[in-house]
Amino acid sequence: MSAEARKTRTTVRRAETGWARARRLRGHGVRTCVRATSDGDAGETWRNGEGNVVRGED
Repeated sequence: MSAEARKTRTTVRRAETGWARARRLRGHGVRTCVRATSDGDAGETWRNGEGNVVRGED
């Protein structure tokens, strides 16, 4: 009789760094839950060149 020896590995993986994840996912699209949409009011401000300026009431 021959006994079959089974090799079991208990490998502990290191945590993936942000750099490694970015490297692995290079070339893939951005993963989001919701599609990016354009707000109707924001488009008018963006055309004026002040899309990054937020004005409140004084």
